[in-house]
Amino acid sequence: MATNKKMKLLIVDDMTNMRRTIKNMLRYIGYEFIAEADNGDTAFEKIQAEKFDFVICDWNMPIMSGIELLHKVRENEKLKDIPFLMVTAEVDAAQIVQAAETDVDGYIIKPFIAKTLEEKINQILEKRTNPTTMDRLLMKAEKCDEGGKYKDAIFLYEEALKVNPKSSRIRHAIGQIYEKLGQDDKALAYYEEAYKMNPQYIKVHQSMGDLYAKKGDADKAAEALERAVKISPHNVHRQAQLGEIYLQKGDVDKADNAFKTALKVAPKNADLQTEIGEAYLKAGQDEKAAEAFKGSLNVVESVHVYNRLGIALRRKGKYLEAIEEYKKALRLDPNDEAIYYNMGRAYLEANMKKEAISSFRSALTIDPDFKECKEILESVDK
Repeated sequence: MATNKKMKLLIVDDMTNMRRTIKNMLRYIGYEFIAEADNGDTAFEKIQAEKFDFVICDWNMPIMSGIELLHKVRENEKLKDIPFLMVTAEVDAAQIVQAAETDVDGYIIKPFIAKTLEEKINQILEKRTNPTTMDRLLMKAEKCDEGGKYKDAIFLYEEALKVNPKSSRIRHAIGQIYEKLGQDDKALAYYEEAYKMNPQYIKVHQSMGDLYAKKGDADKAAEALERAVKISPHNVHRQAQLGEIYLQKGDVDKADNAFKTALKVAPKNADLQTEIGEAYLKAGQDEKAAEAFKGSLNVVESVHVYNRLGIALRRKGKYLEAIEEYKKALRLDPNDEAIYYNMGRAYLEANMKKEAISSFRSALTIDPDFKECKEILESVDK
């Protein structure tokens, strides 16, 4: 097929030699406009700042992996349609499922030659340029769904079902619309049908888990997410979600194992550490919450996380340690009245009244209308 050689491509790989090799292949194929990034984090900055027509990305990278980058791109409304080719040294079943549920366009296994790379790129572009009848129906249905035209979307999905009566994907999509309409029983009925049609269709297990969690049925939510985790054990946020549900059920050991599994996959993911910390904090596991928040801060400093760590430490009666964390937060943002307020409370709990008053006054200097701070300061003065 005739492809657009004027496309702008981005190569993402932490290995300089690999980036150079892929770049040379692309030039040999005929592509001229090629940019590079050495990890997912810098790649995401580039993708947000410049318009790219195609991304070729390595799976395993430090700071932000290829699958994490793909997830961020697909979640972004402006970027979600960029064609994405994943490069990996090996592909196992769990990796394939993980990539598929994040809507990767294709993957290629190292080592490869220029002809293989060209064929992969052409296959992806051909599918994008000339979609099948069912793909066209699905695209129209998705646009109706996004625009809030739910009846039209359901009609189009039902038309697509006539083309492919055994599609789990379509039943799942219809279930999601019924869930948006607040018709949870209908949504679950479609999810169950999708599950029966294809027990390996991971997105339906996730949706069932989310819906049961929303309804407060922790047992069924856990069952659905356990099925999803069995198929794709590398989805760290699903592991964290399952851990939180285990905590709701009072099963701390299972929660610990789920969180450990997630951290083993993404040990340098600060957001994941924070998510785990919040789950432990909500469950009253303050020591473990503090440990998770510290893990997050070891990756990247955050005023919010310092604040949450301070709360966990105060709950354990470690007031002086909490105060030190609040001071670190203030070094990042000296004009955060909430930090001064919480530090004042920590001083008060440590019976350091003079320091508490000073902190409360600092908070009120920044925000004179801070009601809770005014009240506690008046109480202390009395």
